[in-house]
Amino acid sequence: MPVAWLAAIAAAVITLGGCSSAPFVGYRNGPVTLYIGDVRHVGAAGGSGNRGCTMRYPNGRAEVYCAEGDYECLAHELRHVADPTWQHDLDDRSVSAR
Repeated sequence: MPVAWLAAIAAAVITLGGCSSAPFVGYRNGPVTLYIGDVRHVGAAGGSGNRGCTMRYPNGRAEVYCAEGDYECLAHELRHVADPTWQHDLDDRSVSAR
């Protein structure tokens, strides 16, 4: 196996594994799948205190990850799905449409 191929696979696993490496319960509706579970590892993988995340794929699918009962996270992440152009404010405390 070429070393470059192995390095590329390892980089992809590290990059994409931030949200999807822990056990979750999934709910799918059309192109969106909601995963509920332990998201503490998301902060560790991203180097911050993230409470959840949204992953988009080129085929139009989206995955949303949040902890069970964290409805603020769910609303926040679903806003990313509903409006892909929406961005966080710079102070990381409030949100706005841009």
